[in-house]
Amino acid sequence: MGGDPDKQQIVSVGGGCAEIVGADPDVYRGDGTERVESNTAVFQALVPFAFMWEPPDGVNGIGSGSNLRGKSSVVEILLWSLSGRCAVFSVAVRRWVEHVEIDWVVGTERLRVAFDADNGNVSNGSVTVIEENGAHGPVIATFDDDEAFEDAMSSVMLNRLRLESFTVSQSGKPVTHKWASYVNALWVRPKDLKSIIGKEATLSVRLMQMFIGTDWVPVLATASTVAGSLEAKRKAAAERTKTATEAMEGSLAAAQKAAKAVEAKIAELPEGTPDPAKLAQTNARISDLVRQIHESETQLLSQSVAADTVRQQLKAARARHHTEYEHALLTKFFHQMEPTVCPRCTAGVTADRRAAEPEQHKCSVCTSDLNLEALKVNVVVASSVDEAVTTALVGATAAVSEDNGEELAPKTEIEALEEAAARVEIVMAGLRKQIDELQVTHDGLVTETALDAVLAQAVEDRRLLEIELARAEGAAQALATPASPVDVSPIDPIQLAVAEAAERVLSRWVKGHQDPLLARISAEIERLVVNFGADSLSNIKLDGAANMTLRQNGDQSTYGQVTHGEQLRLKIATVISLIKHGYIEGIGRHPGFLLLDSPAAEEMPDGDLATMLSALLDVAREAPMQIIVATRSTGPLVELLPGNNRLIAEGDSFVW
Repeated sequence: MGGDPDKQQIVSVGGGCAEIVGADPDVYRGDGTERVESNTAVFQALVPFAFMWEPPDGVNGIGSGSNLRGKSSVVEILLWSLSGRCAVFSVAVRRWVEHVEIDWVVGTERLRVAFDADNGNVSNGSVTVIEENGAHGPVIATFDDDEAFEDAMSSVMLNRLRLESFTVSQSGKPVTHKWASYVNALWVRPKDLKSIIGKEATLSVRLMQMFIGTDWVPVLATASTVAGSLEAKRKAAAERTKTATEAMEGSLAAAQKAAKAVEAKIAELPEGTPDPAKLAQTNARISDLVRQIHESETQLLSQSVAADTVRQQLKAARARHHTEYEHALLTKFFHQMEPTVCPRCTAGVTADRRAAEPEQHKCSVCTSDLNLEALKVNVVVASSVDEAVTTALVGATAAVSEDNGEELAPKTEIEALEEAAARVEIVMAGLRKQIDELQVTHDGLVTETALDAVLAQAVEDRRLLEIELARAEGAAQALATPASPVDVSPIDPIQLAVAEAAERVLSRWVKGHQDPLLARISAEIERLVVNFGADSLSNIKLDGAANMTLRQNGDQSTYGQVTHGEQLRLKIATVISLIKHGYIEGIGRHPGFLLLDSPAAEEMPDGDLATMLSALLDVAREAPMQIIVATRSTGPLVELLPGNNRLIAEGDSFVW
């Protein structure tokens, strides 16, 4: 970068920022953000602003007395215009920036990159050649969105810097990197120290080779990408074959296991085959037994009802007979008595009156008329007595006569009922026995039928399991049969062999040309690192894989094992050594532009920062380059840099 200050506007940014009106200055920071809680009314308004800066060649510094004062924003805007890829701005800065113009001097050309921005989105942009007299020359690229902006800067910068887009194999796929990947190697900041060159370790080797200017590097990059892609495809195909083989083996094992499981189920089934005719006959017999049991139970119930009726009748007859018998006995007792006096008036009963009873039919005591029929059997009873009583007295007398040896009378009601009750009990006992016998027979047949049913189900289950076994054995046999190997590889093995051979040959050529250069670059890195204040590091060696070994206080170590502050010094020294090497050898293709953002953030004291700046000034005098250092430590900037090489905001002021 460089040019006439009267004719060149190197950095120009325009837009609007927030201005605080009517607020307590102790309540708000200078950037308009709230510092403490307050009830003070605040009114904000957007006002236009513009920022312009023309850093000359050599070492330039951007500093501020406080953090968050716009140092990194200037660096980000430079990278935005250079790469075409929007950086990570804060929300406020993205909103404030509305127009950007930056002049870049590439060789003998001055190229003006100008574009409008709306919240970080690019529109209405162009790359224009600026003539020596400051007039606008031809427009060599235009763009109206972010993607077109990045493509435009790649097209413009790669050709002019003799750089090429390069393709690397990432996860087995070729990925092409353009100018934006180179720009990442022009920026060193503490949070991107993972790789020695650039931001991504996978690109370090290619960036280093391109910046060194090693012969055959573009061809090697292409061959490596082709070989890597083909090898990735071959590995993927081999993995698919392995997966398919393992799947077939797993399927075979599963089929064999399934067949054994079916065989075990068949072995558990009961042996024997039921007779269908016998089973049908048994079922018919069971139905007949159920019917007979039901009929017998119905008869038993009927007999039980009859027995209850007979028992009730017998009980009533016995009670009635007992009453009548006692009455008859009492009557007979009194009738056989020969009263001599009236039981009421004690008047004497004369012999004449007793003799008149059979003749005059009059009671000798009360002179009542007598029942002639009863009197015939020698039963004295008045004719006015109830006929039932008379019959009972006559019957009792007849019973007493039988007991005295006279002819037996017919069976009584009680005897008849007792006989009927006994017959009913006999019938009921027979019915119970019959029901029990039928039930035993029924249960036996049911058990037999259940066993036959189990056998019948077992037969059906066996049939189904045998079908399933046949299928499982067929699947196992089919999987066990070795199949002819099929080459499903998507690559040509000859093509892969050629690519790998080319990569090996080119790697030897690159290594043979690069190793001596790397030895000189490593010596320069070590010299610069010591000048940067890291005198504990020695024996630094940068190899062709962009790896670095060294000694720290005499102990063997690597770039990844030292502190972040030492990594920062090593990375800065590496980039500067590449720039210096390219200038001295006349073959390097590094653009000669370097941005250092907040190097003092990695515990670098002002003394070491001053030492680094001094060393950078020495390097800048040896080779044409432009270095911009953004730091909060403004002391070394003021002490070592001329006024036009520094942009410093004092106190709480802003850089822009």
